[in-house]
Amino acid sequence: MSEEAEPTIIASSGDLILDVCQDEGGPHFSYKVDSRTLQRSSRYFEKLLSSRFSEGSKLLAELEELKVSGKYSNIADAPANALPQILIVNIGRISKVSTIQNLTADFLRALHGQDLAVASPPVANLANLAVVADRFDALSVLSRYVQRKKYLQVIDAKTKSKSNTSISEERVRQKLLIGLLFDHPPWVTKYSKQLIMRDSAQWKPDIEEDHTAALWWDIPNGVEDEMIQRREYILETINSLQSHFLKLYTSGERQCKLGYDSSVQCDSFQLGEMVRFFIKLGTLRLQGTIYDTTEPIHYAGDIDRLLESLRQCSSYQIDRNHSHCGLRVRLIPLLDLIQNQLSLVAGSLDIGICAECWNHNHPLYAWSLAKRPVLWIQSKALTGSRTLASSFTEKEHKRLSGSCLGGHILVREMFMAVERDWTARDA
Repeated sequence: MSEEAEPTIIASSGDLILDVCQDEGGPHFSYKVDSRTLQRSSRYFEKLLSSRFSEGSKLLAELEELKVSGKYSNIADAPANALPQILIVNIGRISKVSTIQNLTADFLRALHGQDLAVASPPVANLANLAVVADRFDALSVLSRYVQRKKYLQVIDAKTKSKSNTSISEERVRQKLLIGLLFDHPPWVTKYSKQLIMRDSAQWKPDIEEDHTAALWWDIPNGVEDEMIQRREYILETINSLQSHFLKLYTSGERQCKLGYDSSVQCDSFQLGEMVRFFIKLGTLRLQGTIYDTTEPIHYAGDIDRLLESLRQCSSYQIDRNHSHCGLRVRLIPLLDLIQNQLSLVAGSLDIGICAECWNHNHPLYAWSLAKRPVLWIQSKALTGSRTLASSFTEKEHKRLSGSCLGGHILVREMFMAVERDWTARDA
């Protein structure tokens, strides 16, 4: 029996009392609702209240008994303690709140097409509401409700009017979950991209999974793993730039093109300066291979900051004749090419998750399902790059060319290639 003396009235003419608690031993809160509205709005309640389940059979029997008894001319006149009552335990993986009373009431109000308790609910409230809607399989109804009320557009408008300060990871995750569950594609792309670029406290190797944490700390439907994999491929791509130039300058093949007697010394000088720069930056360590006990360590930080650090490479020269030799003149254009795809303000051809392609072209779009191309060859522009032994035939590439999905695949194949020939243009 509910600890509340009187239920919260969601539907004044309701025929059912929902007795809701988060845990078996936790506080209970009751709500007067309309059973038919619940069945229309939620597949969970549609099944629960059907005659196939004991709760549904009990509801129909008790309502029929009320009618037959003749005590009340209308069900709406019946007191709460005379109405059928159903216990609901667990409203989903919400954040820690002082009480679930208001959140549950807002969820039920939305199902009944009523206004929420707050005219412009904050992000945290909407994220919890999305979790509850997911728990009770009512996302389609809640998604239309949120879009009709323009809650997300109001939040965006308020955000633009504030100073451009970085928001917390929890807020980024809440917005991403809302975008996914309430079908708001701009938030899916923007906030998945922010997590990929800035890293997550959840992705550290020594973090244990907490199944009691709010749902946004483990984004559902495979999105969490997809973001982790995309970040790793991006870091691998940036690392390949460093590895590429180190291999070039240690290969013995002449890199200085001037043809002077000092060209050999120029290459040695550039190699030394390059190694010193990378070590000082913290992106390279010299490690013996006679007995190597080191564990692989991934860069944990903002990728934009990493790229900006690499841009600080100086124009080293052994003498005045070699002013255009060395790493910087060859590295900066390649950093520009990569950063063009990683910028948080870039258009659709980026590494953030496109909700449309994720939902409707998942097998072709997801990086986690794609076959890695053997070799990516850099040409005059990304749109002119060539990918060898990819998961698509030349005919399929032409078919996808110019489409949203085709653009995503073009970017993906650069980041996912097993090998990349960064200096093919130099030949």
